[in-house]
Amino acid sequence: MDTEKPKKKYNYTKKPGRPTKYTPELIDEICEAIASSELGLQHLCDANPHWPERARIFIWRRKYPEFKLKYDKAKEEQTDVCLEYMQEIVNEPHTYTDKDTGDKRVDVAMLKVKLDNMKWQMAKLKPKKFGDAKSDVDTSHAAESQKALEHEKRLEEAYKKDC
Repeated sequence: MDTEKPKKKYNYTKKPGRPTKYTPELIDEICEAIASSELGLQHLCDANPHWPERARIFIWRRKYPEFKLKYDKAKEEQTDVCLEYMQEIVNEPHTYTDKDTGDKRVDVAMLKVKLDNMKWQMAKLKPKKFGDAKSDVDTSHAAESQKALEHEKRLEEAYKKDC
């Protein structure tokens, strides 16, 4: 009698390693939180303990193209929230009490730093809307024109030496 045992079949459909937290629901939650908050990703990760670490979210951006699209869109929408927040910052008093006199003073430097930082972030996220205005002058040929003028000067100097 043939008493050979059948060979075990392994399930190769599952990947080895720890299961991922990546789900469409979590991605939607992350992107919605980003789009509706002026806070950075690290603060949002700290406030939501069921989220992965910030580094893992960046890895997901590289690994999953659909997440990258949603994340980029959320960051773009975040600029509108930042604009609203900037308006609130300007209106709220940034005061401190002077140690020597006891007077309340406005901390203009802190206000300027906060606003400049947010403007810079918004310009990076939505350059068409919040970036520096470009001049209408086309400077693409300016370098070529400058080279041509320099070459012409060199030719004139060479011609004068020969004469």
